[in-house]
Amino acid sequence: MGVVHTSKLRVEKHEGPHRTAHLQGFGEPIPFGIHGGIRHFYGQKYGREFTGPEYPATLDYIIAGVAG
Repeated sequence: MGVVHTSKLRVEKHEGPHRTAHLQGFGEPIPFGIHGGIRHFYGQKYGREFTGPEYPATLDYIIAGVAG
């Protein structure tokens, strides 16, 4: 069996942990970032406060994909 699918995407880096993924074939970009306990953990780990909007973390997308 050969290659079934190859994801074609571009990831745009913004300030801090915020990223936006642009997947070929989808009109809407997908935001990534940190929120809640993850934001708190990394804030303490690096001794800084993360400001700006909260977005789903990559971990959230992985969990949703496995649970679906």
